[in-house]
Amino acid sequence: MTVRLSEQQREGVSQLAKLTNRSRSYIISQAVQAYLAKNSAYLQDLQEAVDSIETKPTYEAGEVFAWMKTWGTQEEQPFDKAVVAHYKNS
Repeated sequence: MTVRLSEQQREGVSQLAKLTNRSRSYIISQAVQAYLAKNSAYLQDLQEAVDSIETKPTYEAGEVFAWMKTWGTQEEQPFDKAVVAHYKNS
């Protein structure tokens, strides 16, 4: 596998390798591993969120804002009840 790096990236990898007494290959491998871990977790979370649209309720922004306006008042309710009340009053 070949990886093309800019001169600045090459210098950074070389400097880090020297400072940590590791090979440039090791530094690049660790960077790729960290990148994959971070982005794989993000993409998995994103896919779970997309999948949940099919199985969990979704709410319009107006419903959420209407509920938030009741915070700290005598009318404050758990979100699901507030949404039902909002629909009954609409």
